[in-house]
Amino acid sequence: MERPRTNAAGTAGAASSTGTAGAALPSDTTPRTAPHARLTVLAACLGWLFSAVDIVLLVLFQRPVAEALGTDVQTIRVAIGVGLLGSAAGGIAFAQLADRYGRVRVLGWCVLLYSLATAGMGLARNAHELMAWRFVGGIGTGAEWSIGFALVTEVQRKAGRGRVGGLVAGMFNLGTFVAIALFQSPLGWRWAFGVMALPALLVLWLRLRVPESPLWLAWQQARARGELDARLQAQGRLAPLAVLLRGRLLGLTLKTTLLFVAMNFAFYAFSTVFINYLQDDVVRGGLALSAQAQLPFQLALNLGALASVVGAGMLSDRIGRHAAFALFCAIGGAGSGWLYALTQGVVGAAPPLLAAFTIVVVGYGINGVVGTLLAELYPTHVRAAGAGFCQNLGKGIGGMAGPPLVGALAATAGYPVALAVPGAIVLSLAGLIWLLPRVGGRELHALEDDAYLAG
Repeated sequence: MERPRTNAAGTAGAASSTGTAGAALPSDTTPRTAPHARLTVLAACLGWLFSAVDIVLLVLFQRPVAEALGTDVQTIRVAIGVGLLGSAAGGIAFAQLADRYGRVRVLGWCVLLYSLATAGMGLARNAHELMAWRFVGGIGTGAEWSIGFALVTEVQRKAGRGRVGGLVAGMFNLGTFVAIALFQSPLGWRWAFGVMALPALLVLWLRLRVPESPLWLAWQQARARGELDARLQAQGRLAPLAVLLRGRLLGLTLKTTLLFVAMNFAFYAFSTVFINYLQDDVVRGGLALSAQAQLPFQLALNLGALASVVGAGMLSDRIGRHAAFALFCAIGGAGSGWLYALTQGVVGAAPPLLAAFTIVVVGYGINGVVGTLLAELYPTHVRAAGAGFCQNLGKGIGGMAGPPLVGALAATAGYPVALAVPGAIVLSLAGLIWLLPRVGGRELHALEDDAYLAG
């Protein structure tokens, strides 16, 4: 189990790694008001929920969109990947802005961008316009995850931080339910995308009601007063990305990015090929289910995912971030093995398939752990940028490669193999997680260098 670490000065309550004016600055022991914490968590939850709707809608509407635009499903898979590429670019850039200009302000920019771009997708006249809007929308969704978790982690006390992180991560699954409702509704794909203009109104509420992170404010105040030591002053003059690519943070960033490449390859490959398996013709190995017949699968999988994400976050407070992550990877890998056995020669939606798919999805409860873990891995002045770089570069590489590669594998090797490959990757993540420092549950401080990573 991860143990709380002290800061560079060796104290748990001081906020500065320099030892100057540390006690006057907010640290993890500084009281937060309950309304402050609740508003912050609500803001992160809503931002992540609506970004999930943005991401999932195109996955669900692959075939109707392809037919309407006169293209094939593989082109829509590429469009999904283009959105993830935009997410990588935008997430890396916007996360750095959050470390410079504030978590709440930049979170609002992200919500506004993906809301309007997703609505724009409903106006697309061809695949090229769809990809352009998808890229712009990806820019907006890219940084929302890292900024939201940085904000929540800096407001929450360490006790129960994993539980709250699991709750925020679970909003992706609630957003998926919203996307499913739009998919099942009579609106059609254009109006379903058009509805996504409404979350833009959230930006007004964010700017009026949600307070800024006290740790980020303390960092800015200390920097303005010249209270940073020479090393932190030098880092404060650099772009956050430059700070991430040197010293101890370089090794941390490379290993964390590798983890996210594998995670996103598995997640987006599985979610895409799963939908195709439900919808594809029987002669091509699919189940040929109608939209209504797909609903039990969609509901069961998302309920299982929601429960596992929240449960994994809660468990990470008890047994540690790494152990909880590895445990859920093992569950997902076991489910994938069962699914592979069941899908050999299956014709029709055999009842055990629903149970096997649900167990596979339980493995993705790891998403309830990694948001809090990444926020704890990086110091305050690059907390959003660190998570944003690793998660979004991993999403851009793994997420863009996963759907077309596994989709092509389904066409050549069949759906059983294509569905098993993401599960094998999830199982490998149970080992990869131990490459990261075990600093989960540590005290967070406004001013800190990377000394806590040394052990």
